Amino acid sequence: MTYRRVFGPALFGALLLAGLLWWAGSSAHALSLPGATRFLGPDQANQLVTWTMPWSTGLPSSNQFTDPAGAAGHGADYAALWQTAMGVRYAALVLLFACGALPLLRRLSGRGAGRTAVCVAALWGWGIVAAMLAVAVSAPWMVASGGSAAFRLLPHLASFMSQGRELPVGAALVAAAAATGLMALLRSEAASEPRPAVPTTATARLAATLGTAVVAFALVVLSNDRVAGHIQTAFDGGGRLSEPGDLLRQWIQLSAWTMPTSSTFGHWLLYRLGDVALLVLVWWGLRLLPVLLDRVTYPACALGAVAATTLGVEVSEIWTSLLSYQGTTAGPLLYYVSLGSGVSAALVIGVLAGCVCAATVRLRSRTRPPAPATAQTQPA
Repeated sequence: MTYRRVFGPALFGALLLAGLLWWAGSSAHALSLPGATRFLGPDQANQLVTWTMPWSTGLPSSNQFTDPAGAAGHGADYAALWQTAMGVRYAALVLLFACGALPLLRRLSGRGAGRTAVCVAALWGWGIVAAMLAVAVSAPWMVASGGSAAFRLLPHLASFMSQGRELPVGAALVAAAAATGLMALLRSEAASEPRPAVPTTATARLAATLGTAVVAFALVVLSNDRVAGHIQTAFDGGGRLSEPGDLLRQWIQLSAWTMPTSSTFGHWLLYRLGDVALLVLVWWGLRLLPVLLDRVTYPACALGAVAATTLGVEVSEIWTSLLSYQGTTAGPLLYYVSLGSGVSAALVIGVLAGCVCAATVRLRSRTRPPAPATAQTQPA
């Protein structure tokens, strides 16, 4: 498919994702009504408010936007900065999702149930990453609207960038399915295009193994609490840019784990099953990408690896939340507090893994000897 044919489905999925998040954000204030509190319970209602407020376009109830202490008369200016941040957030969401969906829809535009399922999964993971990037892009305006940009700038940026990662998990799945379905309708009228040679099974497995090794290094080494602690305490200078520890850990730490102890070794192994599921999902995704893509390119492999790593991180966090669930009457939503916390690191590590996978496939395909020509039967 050409970019002209996939532009419509990509834009439709982006607008649908933004519309779903806007609709959920507009319901944030309704969750504080007595009816919602009685139906959901006060704890779960407050948890849903925390999830929906980063996508709400209504001004939060804060004195900063009315008559802030020490800056009387500037409440309207802070409110304008906050509204600008929300506008930038939704505009960046539409633009980022569409830009990432274009190469994915184009390279996975062939027929078959397997390619369609992989396309939905890839768009699902990229939708989660696009929402995280949209929040990160709008974070400077959010920090400025709080009136505290001159104090601890990087920790404030890290705090705002870590918000709004729960709702896109469900909304991105709906947008991915809708965009893929629309592409399938438009594809029926398009003529089939010739496809280059598919990489061999050995090449695809080698590329997937090398790409998974990059993710495994980030998961085993960089996600260790001791390493994260050294990174956190390595910056102890003065000034606004003296504390990048929180911000840096968001972009390099896929998960968080500690060394096992003698008393809880079996419990520790049970939690590590989530990390194993992450690596298996990443390897399987990288194994399918070179075979299903109509052409192995660095952008397509990088986006596919980011999507696979993101979905693996979500599966690992859901598994950890299920293990932490104690069956109390407080409600299940209170145990999903870390959903989406490793998405920013999945973007960085996934891009590296995808580039390694694409480079391996290209090098192996370049050095592979051509297939011998078949002998033709000579007439008698």
